[in-house]
Amino acid sequence: MEGSLGEAELFIMERALRHGLGEEQIRHAWRNAVDFLRIDCEDGRVLIKAIGFDPSGRGVEISARELPGGMLVYHANTPPTPRALREFGLSRR
Repeated sequence: MEGSLGEAELFIMERALRHGLGEEQIRHAWRNAVDFLRIDCEDGRVLIKAIGFDPSGRGVEISARELPGGMLVYHANTPPTPRALREFGLSRR
């Protein structure tokens, strides 16, 4: 994907809202991400994980799939899981 990931157009799946975050909270966290992780899958898909902050300052974990026109967000939750924090090097364990 060309350009900055933080500026990518987001398409948010309904299932990404199931942990109580709204679309604007997810968009804000994506735009204000601390870091992104790119995962190149064997089947050619590109997955992106992000850790960012919603408008109230809560940490948000976001998982998305790269599409030709933007990013398809399929998971978002707050607070980020211990596993996500480890993946981003934000936890000692």
